[in-house]
Amino acid sequence: MRIQRATPVNELLAKAIFLLLPTLLVCYFLLWNANQYYVVLNNQTWQQTLYVAAGMGSAALLYSFRFRFLPPFLILAVVLYLVYKGIDATAIGEFDTFFLSIRFRVFSITFLAGWLIGWGFIRLRFFSIVISALFLSTCILLIAKRSELFFNDRGYDVLLQYGLIIGPVIIYSLYIVFTAELIRNYKDKGQKFWWFITRRLVLFAGLAVLLLSGVIYFNRGEIKETIAEFGGGGEEGKNSMLKKNKDNTFDLQRYTQLRGSLGRSNELLFAAHIDNFFPNSEIPNPLYLTAFYYSRFDTLTETFEQDSLLPASDLFEPDPSKLPLFFPKHDSSVLAYALTEKLRRTVDIEVYKKQLSASTFIAPSTSFFVQPITIEKDFQGEFKSAYRAKSMISELNSAYFVYNAPDPQIQRFQEQRFEILRKVKGYEGVDPRLMKYYTFMPSDAKFNRIRQLAVEVTKGKTTPVDKMLAIRDYFLSKDENGEPLFSYTDNPGVPDIPDASKLQYFLFENHKGYCAYYAGATLFMLRSLGIPSRITVGFMTVDRSNKNKGWYWYYADQAHAWVQLYFPGYGWLDFDTTVGNEEAQQSPAPDGTPPMQPPKAYLAGDGTVETVDTANRIISLNLLRMVYHDREYKLSTPVKVKLDMGIAVITRDSIDVSIGDVRPGDSATAVSYAEAFKNLMPQNNEQAEALIKRFPDPEPIDELHLKLTTKAKQQQQAQKEEREKPTNWKAILIGAGISIGFTLLVFLFLPRLIYAYFRMRYRSAGSTGQKAYWSYRASGFYLHQLGYFKGSRTALQQAQWVDEQLHTNYTAFILPYLKLKYAKQELNASEAAMVSRFLTGFIQKVKAAIPAGRRTKDFFRVFRAIAFFGTAEE
Repeated sequence: MRIQRATPVNELLAKAIFLLLPTLLVCYFLLWNANQYYVVLNNQTWQQTLYVAAGMGSAALLYSFRFRFLPPFLILAVVLYLVYKGIDATAIGEFDTFFLSIRFRVFSITFLAGWLIGWGFIRLRFFSIVISALFLSTCILLIAKRSELFFNDRGYDVLLQYGLIIGPVIIYSLYIVFTAELIRNYKDKGQKFWWFITRRLVLFAGLAVLLLSGVIYFNRGEIKETIAEFGGGGEEGKNSMLKKNKDNTFDLQRYTQLRGSLGRSNELLFAAHIDNFFPNSEIPNPLYLTAFYYSRFDTLTETFEQDSLLPASDLFEPDPSKLPLFFPKHDSSVLAYALTEKLRRTVDIEVYKKQLSASTFIAPSTSFFVQPITIEKDFQGEFKSAYRAKSMISELNSAYFVYNAPDPQIQRFQEQRFEILRKVKGYEGVDPRLMKYYTFMPSDAKFNRIRQLAVEVTKGKTTPVDKMLAIRDYFLSKDENGEPLFSYTDNPGVPDIPDASKLQYFLFENHKGYCAYYAGATLFMLRSLGIPSRITVGFMTVDRSNKNKGWYWYYADQAHAWVQLYFPGYGWLDFDTTVGNEEAQQSPAPDGTPPMQPPKAYLAGDGTVETVDTANRIISLNLLRMVYHDREYKLSTPVKVKLDMGIAVITRDSIDVSIGDVRPGDSATAVSYAEAFKNLMPQNNEQAEALIKRFPDPEPIDELHLKLTTKAKQQQQAQKEEREKPTNWKAILIGAGISIGFTLLVFLFLPRLIYAYFRMRYRSAGSTGQKAYWSYRASGFYLHQLGYFKGSRTALQQAQWVDEQLHTNYTAFILPYLKLKYAKQELNASEAAMVSRFLTGFIQKVKAAIPAGRRTKDFFRVFRAIAFFGTAEE
């Protein structure tokens, strides 16, 4: 084993500090990302980084003494292999052996990787390029893996993760190539070397920060929006059914993709009172709460989406946050489109939101009425907003009808309803447009296999409901070992075959999934049988309470998807084929009592305050519109009314204020629960003005809600619109492409930019000394870039050699330059004139001596330009 001259100590320290340490940080970053996917790594990023550091340090120290690479590496590999094989003899038990062998294998791989990195930086000139390419390839592999784990929002989050993973590695690649060349090309490794390296790296860091700051500044809006979207919903932002907003509230996703992992959270979102009980009893009959429908499927991304072009749309989708307090919104047209003629009735629901977005509307299907209401003062700290809603439901719909419940009484209750639905034999006479839309199947040949399964599972069944039950029973069936064939899991995994369908994988291979898998599979099995169906999105209702009848508590893990089937005459009915999910059933039972329901508001009037009598607690209000006994009236001209504020509670932005804080011109909503209005019913076709004349004077008021001024409301609305503005992914991609392209362009034209900088400094130089210095730097760089390296020559020797090669007058310039620099003597007039005009003539002579093609090619040699700064200046 031959030992060569050792690497200088300063050079070794420089490589350890400026090359190995940053590389170790990137290794930690990549190992941390790898630990998020590969379970075998056991989430031990710090230990694995230390293994890499040990390998890097050992190799760097050993190979700095010029040992050959192969003998030490082979000895190390053999030793590690023997230790690995020896684990079998020392471990006790099969599990211990497996555990120790896996951990030692991880240690061996990371240590050897660190060894190779340490050797490469000490001994190989272009190893910085190799390690950059290797790290970038590792990033691509991690992105490919992670896109299966966290791919949502139709793929946009993958772009964010791509940037989060690959961005630091790109910066590292530029840094490591630049720094490695600096260290290699600077020959003097003495004290001046440290100042030289530090100065260059500070300049590099400054430029990098400047460039990064510019990119962030010009894309700050999109970045902020992306981060907010990346927050996601559910635990750690990975719940596919929910997304988390900037104000920490939750919304239901407008689309959901089948993916390999689902986050879970048990945060309380809202409480609801559903006024629905079994006939002639106090036994609650819970209902699932509907938000919207997924009725379109993207086969490429396997994404279920909401479609605004539903035929005969029965979807009532108001924004409660935009409605004035107690002012209702209703749409009776959805009742006609619900296509329900038999066994239907109206139910009332009250929703009290804690972390559910104020703009989200949910109610039993089919809803047609909403009215924002107040929250009792004692509960305003817990609940942020509330509303009443009305729904026209089918008496056949029930959460018990949806459950795959084992309780015999519930099963008997279900069976009674199934008997009614067996009267529906088929879909003759149904609107062909509706049938075509809700039985549509993708043309992909893979769906033929689902059709064959559906036919096999429903063999012998003749009615739509029996076919539906056969599909449900298939998901509840057992295998040959008596174990459940299908099971619920938040981590169904991904197919082994790239681009394989997750839906096919769920149905025919692993049989594990969450609600979107079961609902999607059921949807396509039903549609393949000609049964109109759609996926419904909302919340499953679980009756956990044994004392507060009719009250239900909804947690984030109750966000759910199930199927609705259309039965002629009975409309759309809920069916849930998701097998038991114990995690969702075990959300913590609510503590305390449900919010106190406010009394019914008989009068709610909107208007502008005209006068305030604080002594008598009387306010004059110019009434613009009102709701009386749930009927809305709009006034053609304002009507002045007097309000008795004797017992009224006055609030501004949910904060109690006194009557002295009310100012003329304030917009306000007056609310009354007074008995004086209870029996004062409006008459048929009675105009608002006539009705107001029958009101008590002054009118007894219980609540006065002061509103924001028009200007403040406009500012708040503008801020909200800015927050809700959708992410412009096209602009982000274009901006990112421009940024990357600009960076590459700058890197490619770096030699020209450096030369242009030297020329600029030469032209702007004021004194003869500055002219001489920048002429020397510009001419030296130009020659270096064309391959005429100074090397170990002195400036005078370099000038004489260049004159011989290119027939220039370089020596005539160098002599006065050296006189000016070292002798500190003033130049005479002819010398000063020559120095001032030297550069232009010199460059022209060099161009004449060297072909244009070679000059062009050489000025694209970026690493040669970087190497120029590694040579000591005279």
